[in-house]
Amino acid sequence: MAVTITQVAQKAGVSKATVSRVLNDSKPVSPETRTRVLNAIEVLDFKPNPTARSLVYKKSKTIGVVVTDIDNLFVSVLIKGIEDVAYNKGYNLIISNSLGSSAKEVELLVMLNDKLVDGIIFLTSRLLKEHKAFFKKSSIPISLVNVSYNGKNLISIRIDHRKAAYDMTAYFLRKNYNRVGMIQASPEDHLTGKERFLGYRQALDRFGVCFNESLVKTGSLNAADGYRIGQEIVNEDLQLEALFVACDLMAFGAMKAFLDQGLKIPGDIEVAGFDDVPMSTYYHPALTTVRQPIIEMGSKAAGMLIKLIEGKTLDRWEVVLPHEIVLRESTAG
Repeated sequence: MAVTITQVAQKAGVSKATVSRVLNDSKPVSPETRTRVLNAIEVLDFKPNPTARSLVYKKSKTIGVVVTDIDNLFVSVLIKGIEDVAYNKGYNLIISNSLGSSAKEVELLVMLNDKLVDGIIFLTSRLLKEHKAFFKKSSIPISLVNVSYNGKNLISIRIDHRKAAYDMTAYFLRKNYNRVGMIQASPEDHLTGKERFLGYRQALDRFGVCFNESLVKTGSLNAADGYRIGQEIVNEDLQLEALFVACDLMAFGAMKAFLDQGLKIPGDIEVAGFDDVPMSTYYHPALTTVRQPIIEMGSKAAGMLIKLIEGKTLDRWEVVLPHEIVLRESTAG
């Protein structure tokens, strides 16, 4: 039978309120009394009931995390950044996978809110009216990763996707390339799709290169789609000098398709991705890419969320982190 707080109080010769103060470090307790209580807890092997504590103290020390695809390398690195901060601060995580379904995302957000988590970290590629309706109803703080939205208790952590895509495309255009293609994400995805495509278009305009719709393909954020589109590019003989891909995973797939067709990278075509997941360094050829500070995005999302959970104030609610162009073997010179 589980040991109760009453038994701990009797063993230590103190009140239940004093035991509670020691457990929660809520009010001052003399060192001698604290020692007696801690000794009683150890002797009796007392384990506080986390559910009961969350109901009494309105805190569960648990953060819900909703991600698009836990198998995605970007997501794995992001979760590492979240974990490093959350566990260090004494918070547990409930990680939920939406598999890219907006309806599933809303369902998971509601489920976590009902489970009395203290806050939620939400990674998504688009915000629908259903998401926004949830934000308005929810009373707990939420950290949004890779999207931006103003609202009560909403934190936003992202990079400037448009500027990053502009910089990567401009790298190719400065070489006087005129046939620079792109594999974009779905335009419905505001930042990973629309904003990155707009950065590509702005670079073409800035360098006086006419936009050619046939050089732009649309895919999902995975290697299989990258491979499929890479085969299309070869079969259609688009004569690309360079290809900018909206995420590293699609870039890996496209490069494999090119290599399988006998093309040399970067001799016949140069390729760049977006994210700088760990595999980018070890793939052959190593991938030139836009580096997002993924670990820092996760740690910022968790750190700022915990500040709100603990009643602290924030200097700012939106953080736009810097990106970096990382040049590797998949581009020449």
